[in-house]
Amino acid sequence: MTKTVTLKLPPRVYKKAAAMAARKEVSLDELFKRWLDQIEKSDQQAQLRAEFTRIGADAAASDVRFAEAAQAEVVNRHESS
Repeated sequence: MTKTVTLKLPPRVYKKAAAMAARKEVSLDELFKRWLDQIEKSDQQAQLRAEFTRIGADAAASDVRFAEAAQAEVVNRHESS
């Protein structure tokens, strides 16, 4: 089910959005959906970066030597096929 949203935009912003939608050959509705999707993806990437930074700050938690043998096995298997 879809929901209807009303946006109040200054004329300058509306003109820019309408021109962008026309260039991309999509409706304003589709343009705003894509924009929201991009914001969501950007937020997810920022959260992942923050988590990886936090993990990387803890040397013990970021020690991946335990996985070296398994990684080497996968690489060797891939190279030999």
